[in-house]
Parts: sequence; C-alpha cells; structure tokens
Amino acid sequence: MTPPPLTHLQLELDKLKSCIHCGMCLPACPTYRVTGSEAESPRGRLYLMKKLLEGELSPEAIAPHLDQCLACHACETVCPSGVQYGKVLMGAREDLAQHNSSFKRRFKRFVFQKILPNPEIMHGGGLLVRTYQQSGLQWLVRATGLLKLFPFGISGQEALLPAVPKHKPLKAGMQFGDPMGEPVALLTGCAMDVFYNNVHWDTLEVLVANGYRVTIPEQHCCGALAHHAGETDITRELARLNVDDILASQPVWIVLNSSGCGSTLKEYGQLLGSDTLYGERARQFSAKVVDIMELLAKKPLAPFKNYALHETITYHAACHLYHVQKVKNEPISLLAQVPGIQLVPLTNAETCCGSAGIYNIEQPELSGEILENKMEHLKTACLGMGATTVVTGNPGCLLQLQSGINKHQLPMKVRHPISVLADGYRNPSP
Repeated sequence: MTPPPLTHLQLELDKLKSCIHCGMCLPACPTYRVTGSEAESPRGRLYLMKKLLEGELSPEAIAPHLDQCLACHACETVCPSGVQYGKVLMGAREDLAQHNSSFKRRFKRFVFQKILPNPEIMHGGGLLVRTYQQSGLQWLVRATGLLKLFPFGISGQEALLPAVPKHKPLKAGMQFGDPMGEPVALLTGCAMDVFYNNVHWDTLEVLVANGYRVTIPEQHCCGALAHHAGETDITRELARLNVDDILASQPVWIVLNSSGCGSTLKEYGQLLGSDTLYGERARQFSAKVVDIMELLAKKPLAPFKNYALHETITYHAACHLYHVQKVKNEPISLLAQVPGIQLVPLTNAETCCGSAGIYNIEQPELSGEILENKMEHLKTACLGMGATTVVTGNPGCLLQLQSGINKHQLPMKVRHPISVLADGYRNPSP
C-alpha cells in the first residue's frame, strides 16, 4: 500500500518516534478509560499514525480513531518522555483533512470560514435561540418530545443549549478603566460572546477594579475549531487578520476568558512560524496572550468590596487551560481570596468533561459516557461536600457541565471563575 502525501505528519516524525510505549498515558486518556481499547489511547493512536506513514494502513482505517480523540492533552501532562502528542495529532488531522472530500468536511469548512467569523450571523442566531427559549416554545418542544422525531441527534444537541443572555455589545474601539493603567486588549470571541456575553462584562469589571486600561480591539474568530479539525489553512488565514488588527491596539497583554481560544492564540507563533511576513509578529502576538486568571495571578489583587458573599465552589480545570497553557493553580488561588467563598475539591478535576470543541456534537455517545464519569465526581462534590457551584474557564465546558447537571438534576450552578471574582468587587446589596 502506497501512503498518500503526509507532509505535516512527516514533519512531526521525531515527536512520534519519541513515544516509548510505556503506557503511562492510558489511565490519563478519557477515551481509553471509557472504551478500554488500545486504539483509542494516545499510545495506540501514535502506533496507528506510524503505520500510516509506513504505508501499512490507509487514511480511512485510522481516521475514525483520530476523530474520537478529544485532543485534551492529558497524556502530555503524564508522559515521562515528553511526547508532544498534540502536535503529532494535529499534523495527522491536517493531512487527513486534505484527503477528505466528503460533504461533512465541506460543510464544516463553510461554518469555520463563513459562520463563526461573522458576528452578524452569530448574534442573529443567538437572538433566535433566546427568543425560542423565552417565548415558551422551548418548554413546549421539550414537553412534547417533538425533537425526538428528528434525525442526527437533534434532541441531544438542543439539550446542550444554555440560557442565552441579553446581548450587551462590546464594539471595537471601546475603552474602559484608568487611562493611565496598563493597556490590555480583551478578546470577545465567537460563541463566547453569544452564549456568555455576561462573562465579558464580569471580566471588564475585574480588570478595571485592578487598574488595567481595557480596549476592545478589532478582532476575528481565533480559528480554534478549524485547527482542531485539521483545517489549519483557515486558522492561518484568521491568525493573520488577528495579528494585524489586535496588535494595532498596542496592548501589553491580549486577554482571553475562553481557554480553548487562548490555547490557539498562543500557537499563532508556531502556526505562522515559516511565514516570512507574519512569523516574527505572530511570535510577538503569542507572547502577549494570557488567560484572565493567568493575568490576575501576576500581581496581588485589588481589595474586594463585598464581604456578604456565601457560596461553596468546586473547580473543574478546562483541558486547554490546565494541560496546554499550564495554568493550573492560579484559578483556585484567586478564588480562595474572594471573601465568603468556600472551596471544596473535585476528584479528577483536570480530566476532560467530554466537550472538546464540537466533540459533543460529532461524538455524542462517547462524549456522554465521558461526561458521566465527570458527573459522578460532581455528585460527590455537590451532595457529599455541599458544593453549590462548579466553575470552569471555557465555554464548551460550561455548556457540557450544565447539560450534565440538568440531566442529573443536581442543585448546582455552573459559572466562570471570573464571575465569582466580579461578585467580590460589586457593592453588596442593601
């Protein structure tokens, strides 16, 4: 069997060969824990990619196994050999995508290129969802079970929808805070701005309270979902636009409250590394990118105002914050400083919840099984230790955990950690 051109996977050959097949990654891998299949483990997938390069397996044979990988990077955290599994996986996905001419791939590319980067379409869709939810139509549809009559798992996908808040626009050129404060650019993203626009305002409140001058720059979709799907050419196009427009605001820091977006923005320097026009500027760009919790942990927090809070919280570590960006202890340390907040541990807090971008849409059964494992630990934190809230720093995790809590009817809220900090800076209710 002659292998197809595998340009990007070939570039990661040294990383692929560095795996010593010790098996340390197996218990850390969510898909292996659920399936028990070696082919659904990092070690097994690396072996399959090696056989693809050697021409012993076809793209069609290994694609399903790579598709079922969450790309959570948990294997990298525990790997004694330092295998950069994520880079090998992304190289393979990019090669395989180029050999795929299916309608599904063309449709996803259309979404990545035309829908996600278009704020008018995204916010228009958000308004439709909000109307559907608040008009009583959602209650009627769910009560009658109407969606179960439709194919493609529409019922399960509808259950993932959060309550869409009223949108308060944050437009390019807006500035907040002390004019003499350290300048930062706040990125609002695509889905994050539709489903969690209120988190942006909470982020602004905390940044301003801590003396930063915040600018909303001209910006575009970060390209994270396209990157995870192997459509890296789209990500590079969006990266060039963002490098041009966001750096124009001359920020010291480029701030994100979505860990999935942040991890991709931090990769711009690598994605555009060989681009003679953008390579150096992309590296400068990536060096400025910080998660909001990472930034706030760089110096002491400003004094809090509200000492009337009372909330018991547990923390779920989003994969692309914990395993990729290596922001591990900062969120818990910051939350512990908010008056009236009690923290309780979440067992296996750093294991994936099964969201992984659009994984819960494309792999609903496997995603659901992974979520069930997470829910067992959340039940213990909630019912056993009194946690009333679970916090996490990524929109996909917020959506996924909320769906699990709804299903199990746990008396818990799901919030972004920055919203808890924002509570501490608000004047207490009279």
